[in-house]
Amino acid sequence: MRQTVAEFPPEALNWKPAGEDTNSVAVLATHSLHSTHSWLCTALGETLPDRDRDSEFRVNADDPAALIDLFDRMSSECTALFDREPTMDWGTIRRTHTRPDASDAIEVPAAWALLHAIEHLREHLGQMQLTRQLWDASNTK
Repeated sequence: MRQTVAEFPPEALNWKPAGEDTNSVAVLATHSLHSTHSWLCTALGETLPDRDRDSEFRVNADDPAALIDLFDRMSSECTALFDREPTMDWGTIRRTHTRPDASDAIEVPAAWALLHAIEHLREHLGQMQLTRQLWDASNTK
């Protein structure tokens, strides 16, 4: 993700590939980093971070450096979580943040939260890479 952001043209960070109903690279990076941190805290039984999920989708960025700084900070925070608990019972039920879909469970096994953190991050990284491809294609005409 860091490399994708670093290589993204600054003028394209807020570009939405299919209009207002899609997310920019700035939004995808911000949301996925905060989400990953939250899910890892859930998985590892740490206090959930304060989070304003809705604001993650209103982010605008003028410079890749700000997103890279966010990535570096959040990456360090996520990595530090694993230094705190050397042994885990991955079957322990953990409480999550309130979920956007009211039908989603707010209590999940720790292992599920860990896997969800990884798959959610991977999904948004793929979307960022596709957005870059769409940007490149739309600017070579």
